[in-house]
Amino acid sequence: MLGLALAGVFVGLAGFWIAARVDRAEALSGLEAHLNERAFSLEVQFARPVAAGAGAFLVYELLLALALSLRGRVRDRVRQADAELIRSVIRSLPEGVVVADTTGQFIVINDAARRIGGGGPTSASPAEWSEAFGLYVPGTDRLFPTDELPLARAIRGEEVPETEVLVRNHRLGGETWVGASASPLRDCNGRLLGGVSVFRDLTEKKRADELTGRLSSAVEQTADGVFITDRKGAIEYVNPAFETTTGYSRDEVIGSTPRFLRSGKTQPDYYAALWSTILGGETFKGTAINRKKNGELFAAEQTITPMRDSRTGRLTHFVSVMRDLTDRLRVEENAVEQRLAGSVQQRLFPRTPPRFPGFEVAGVFAPAQDTFGDYFDFISLPDGKLMFVVADVCGHGMGAALIMAGTRAFLRSLARTGMPIQDIVAELNRLLFEDLEAPRFVTMMLGTLDTPSGALEWANMGHPRGLLVDATGALRATLDSTCRPLGLFGDIGCSLGKAMTLDPGDRLLLMTDGVLETTSPDDVEFGFDAALDVVRANLQAPAEAVARRVLDAALAHASGQPQIDDVTAVVIIKQ
Repeated sequence: MLGLALAGVFVGLAGFWIAARVDRAEALSGLEAHLNERAFSLEVQFARPVAAGAGAFLVYELLLALALSLRGRVRDRVRQADAELIRSVIRSLPEGVVVADTTGQFIVINDAARRIGGGGPTSASPAEWSEAFGLYVPGTDRLFPTDELPLARAIRGEEVPETEVLVRNHRLGGETWVGASASPLRDCNGRLLGGVSVFRDLTEKKRADELTGRLSSAVEQTADGVFITDRKGAIEYVNPAFETTTGYSRDEVIGSTPRFLRSGKTQPDYYAALWSTILGGETFKGTAINRKKNGELFAAEQTITPMRDSRTGRLTHFVSVMRDLTDRLRVEENAVEQRLAGSVQQRLFPRTPPRFPGFEVAGVFAPAQDTFGDYFDFISLPDGKLMFVVADVCGHGMGAALIMAGTRAFLRSLARTGMPIQDIVAELNRLLFEDLEAPRFVTMMLGTLDTPSGALEWANMGHPRGLLVDATGALRATLDSTCRPLGLFGDIGCSLGKAMTLDPGDRLLLMTDGVLETTSPDDVEFGFDAALDVVRANLQAPAEAVARRVLDAALAHASGQPQIDDVTAVVIIKQ
C-alpha cells in the first residue's frame, strides 16, 4: 500500500510537468488573456494525483490496522489454547502441584495435590499451613515449622530440594509421607511472583523401604549363615553369622565361590544334585560336612533358593541359608548319653521294696531330667540292722548324677565295715570334700533300724526333716537337721539325732526338697502340712502306696507346670 501511495504521488507530479510544457506554448499567443483560466486548470490537474496518493495511503493504513487486529485476536486465541493445555497438563500430573503468590495466596492446586494432601482450605495464610493441612515433622507428633515448609521458602525466593513431610489429618483417615520440592516463580525480568511446589506420595516407598530394612536387619541378625551368589556361584553377599560360623570375613569371600568350604567329606554326588536342582529353578535342601577357616569340620544344613528376574523370569541369583548343626548334633549326642546315663543311674535304686522282719519299706522318685541328683537306698548291715538313706545332690544333670553315683558307692562301702553312723558320716564327708568343688554339696538323711526292737538311730546332714506319724495319724516326732551338708567343710562335726523306738503302726516319711518346694501356679509351695495330710489319709495303705500318693499329690499341686526338681519319697512302717 505504501508503494501504491508513492506511485500515485509520482504520477501526479509527472502530469503536472507535461501540462506546464503545453501551457507555455499557448501562453506565447495569449498569456495575459488566459492567465486566470490556466491557473485554475493547473490547480485541478495537480490536485487529482495528490488526492489519489492520499487515498491509497489511507487504504493501506486501514488494511494494516485490520491485519494487526486479526493478528492480536489469533495471538490471544493461541495464548488461551496454550494456557488451557498447560492447565490440562498440570491437572493430569501424578505429582501434586501447588502455586502460590508472594502473599501465600494459592493460584493453582491440581487434583493430585488435593488427593495426596487430603484436600483442605483453599485460602490460608502461610503461618496457618501446617495446622490447616496437618503437616508434621516425620517420625514425631510435632507440627512442621511453617516458615520451613518448601513452598513458604520458595515464595521468599529460595530454591528448596526434596524435603520429607508427614501429612496427617482427618480427611485422609490416616497419614501420608510426602516428598516436596519448591522453586521461586519469577517473570522474564527476574521479579519474584511467588513459588511453585511439586510433591509426590512417598508412603508406599517408605513402607517398602521399611520392609526392606526389616528384612535386611533380620538377615543381618539371624543366627543362620546367609550368603547370596550370582548364577555362576560367585558370592556377592554374606551376613555376620556366615562370618562367625565359617571364620571367613566378608572381604575374604566376596567374588569367590563357596568351594573353599568343602571338606572332602561330602560325596561329589551331593554337589551334582545341588546344581541340577537349583539350575532347574527348584529349592535344594541337604546336609554337608564343611570346613571352617581354622580347619575345623562342621555339619551344615543348607537350603538354596533360586531367585528370578521379575520381568524376564530368568535365574539371576541363589540365596543360601546355612545352619551349623554341630551344636545341635552335640546336644542330641548328649541327650542320648543322658538317657543312657539315666537308665544306668536308675538301676542303682532298689528295684523292688526290700523285705525286713517287722518292717515294710518303700521308696519312689520322679526325676526332672534324664539324669538326676536324688538318691534313696536300703542297705542290709552285717549285724542284721537295716540302714536307710535319702539324699539330694545340689544341682541337676550329669554332674549331679555323677556325684550321686559316687556318694552311693562311698556309702555302701563304708556301711559294710560296720562303722557307727557318726564315723560313716565323717568319712563320707571327707571323701566328698576332696572331690567336690563349691557350690556342690549333698544333703542326706541317714539312719539304722534294729528290726527286732524297732530302735532307730539317725543323723540329718542339712536335709529336710523327716515326719514320724503314729497309728492314729498324730505327728509323733520330726527328724530335724543335726549337722551341715556333706562336702562343704572338712569337718562337719556331725551328731546323732534323738534316739527313739518305733511302735507298731508308726510311719516314717522321708522326702527330698523337690517334694516340699513343688509350687502351684499361684506360687504356693506343697510343704510339710500337705505331705502330712496325705499320710494321715492313708493310714491303712501299704508303704509303697503311701510314698506314691505323696509324690502324686505334690506333682498335682503344680497343676501341669513343668517339673523343675527331682522328687523322692521314702516310707517306713513298723508292723
